[in-house]
Amino acid sequence: MSVFLTTYQGAILGPIARLLGYILQGIYSVLSTVGIENTGICMILFTFIVNALMIPMQIKQQKFAKMSSVMNPELMAIQAKYKNKKDQESQQKMSLETQAVYQKYGVSPVSGCLPMLITLPILFALYRVIYNIPAYVPQVYAIYDNLAKVLQDAGVTVSQLADKSYISNPTYVVTQAVKAAKSDAGNINYYIDVLSQFNSAGWDVLIKNHPDLTSVITKTADQARNINYFLGLNIADTPKIKSISVIIPVLSIITQYISTKLSMAGTQQQTANTDNPMGQSMQTMNTIMPFMTGFMCLMFPIGVGIYWIAGNVFRIFQQLCINLYFSKINMDDMIKENVEKAKKKYEKMGMDSSVLEKAAKTRTSNINTAAKNNAASQKSAASSDNKRKSSISDKAKKSSTKDIKKSANTNYKEGSIAAYANMLNREDK
Repeated sequence: MSVFLTTYQGAILGPIARLLGYILQGIYSVLSTVGIENTGICMILFTFIVNALMIPMQIKQQKFAKMSSVMNPELMAIQAKYKNKKDQESQQKMSLETQAVYQKYGVSPVSGCLPMLITLPILFALYRVIYNIPAYVPQVYAIYDNLAKVLQDAGVTVSQLADKSYISNPTYVVTQAVKAAKSDAGNINYYIDVLSQFNSAGWDVLIKNHPDLTSVITKTADQARNINYFLGLNIADTPKIKSISVIIPVLSIITQYISTKLSMAGTQQQTANTDNPMGQSMQTMNTIMPFMTGFMCLMFPIGVGIYWIAGNVFRIFQQLCINLYFSKINMDDMIKENVEKAKKKYEKMGMDSSVLEKAAKTRTSNINTAAKNNAASQKSAASSDNKRKSSISDKAKKSSTKDIKKSANTNYKEGSIAAYANMLNREDK
């Protein structure tokens, strides 16, 4: 039986979706052997397993978040130091000092993005599989196969089956099936794509419109309901506010809110700082997103909401374990380990690792004070003599640069990033 004609065929997500499809098929087969044929349960287990496979990436992302909470005050102080300096020299110094902070902690600026770049394609591919289970699970495909052939022989088109009287909110699976069927009307898979999206009322409407096919429609509808009902809800239906199904968007909001709070528990310093625009934006987004997800649950089939809730519940327990794990790790040891790893990487690439050693020995506890004193000094100078801003001579600039280099050279190898950063003395000379 050729099931894979209706799987997602994207160049990047397609192979990932097919791999996840094999996992889903394996889960369904195992459950079937013990007499459990339910897509709701299968979907929850599938979500748990896929999320478990991504735990290493989640730990790396949390590790970067922890390191960022420590680095952030220093990075913000550097930004404050060069806030009103837009000339090329100042911007270059700011970039070098920022690099020196990352080197000090043995962290790469892109290390926080890398886990997300890996996990996002998996999550997007996961959606493709969840939306169209029959395309990946032969046992589910077989439920709709006979009816699809009968409807095709009766002259019913895929476009007619995609009517809103059968499907609450057409997903991309339905729209793509209708589009593809226009050029390949004989492909039975597109009928199955649409039939698998039928809501509870859709089967009754189909019987009403085709009474001569009542027996085969009823048989398929009963089998579909048997595998699609979970805790009394049909996962193909859309949640209704005046129904028990409203519990789906409500649980989605609650579980995502808890999951988000737990994931940010170890990085309050980074997100709560009023001087950090990125932190403020993140905090706002984390507050709004659970409610947006809850609203979206009202527009998608219940199965999608169950998938979101299952993922949130898994991440809640996962985050509790990760937070416990990091609570037992000394940050100084973590920094030392990072620096050692970065040092080995530098040596492997044939680069001078002494830059990291010197950067790691610096002390930046007074960086905030230095930046504040510098800002206060600039403000006082501006209020007493506005003309001072435009009277800085090239000679003064060169002298200042000379002093900086001199100070750096007393501690660091000339030309190194750590020397430019001059983290022992952040104040402008």
